[in-house]
Amino acid sequence: MKSDLPLFYYQPNTVPYLEKSLELNKKIFKDLIIIKGTDCPEFNNVYKHMCYNADMFERLCFIRFFKILEYVKENNIDKFLYCDSDAIFLTPLDFEKILDTEKCVACKPEQQDKFEDVTCAHFSIWTKDGLEDFCNFIIDIYTNNIDILLPKWEWHMETQTGGGICDMTVMYHWYKGSKNLYNINGGAFDRGIGMPQNNIPDEYEMKGDIKRLRKIDNQIFGTNYNDELVQFFGLHFQGDKKEYMNLL
Repeated sequence: MKSDLPLFYYQPNTVPYLEKSLELNKKIFKDLIIIKGTDCPEFNNVYKHMCYNADMFERLCFIRFFKILEYVKENNIDKFLYCDSDAIFLTPLDFEKILDTEKCVACKPEQQDKFEDVTCAHFSIWTKDGLEDFCNFIIDIYTNNIDILLPKWEWHMETQTGGGICDMTVMYHWYKGSKNLYNINGGAFDRGIGMPQNNIPDEYEMKGDIKRLRKIDNQIFGTNYNDELVQFFGLHFQGDKKEYMNLL
């Protein structure tokens, strides 16, 4: 049975893999909504770029939250999901039950390196109030509490380590949810098929440049460090791994 909650994408430019992503996620969701707007003076007027990635790329990663909030408020949508355009849901779940009383359920690795500081929204479940609270937090942190972000950026500059401050950093400081889509009842959502970690380093067995994945009874499984099969409820074809989307 397909989910009654809508699934949002944010894709302001044309990318070749979006059509395949929509085709696959239509198997799980009745309504898929693509948001494209890029104008967001509320955010642009306070943003301070502290990242080695391109300024516009990082801005858009923040702006997507404001543009989705604008849409859900205009259309009175109280609960919904978001995924990146290269993220594929594999199994219909009771997303409202997973959300329960939380404002948001996202992906937060349990073990993180010093100044990694990430919580990811590439698979995430939201309430309208939760997204509004996060957008307000973004504005507040860049306006009044930027000191929270400075130690991480100073470390990146001192060590000449790539990356820096991004939406995942700010979400890390905002996210207080007790749930984590990298580890939910019965399985997990994927951080990225090209990396062995979800919650902890070297968590999953790799085969070449991607996680070793197996199809059993039409479901997708990975093998963790305890040699246990773990069902994946969604896979993330991040970076140069998008071509593997065509194998689903």
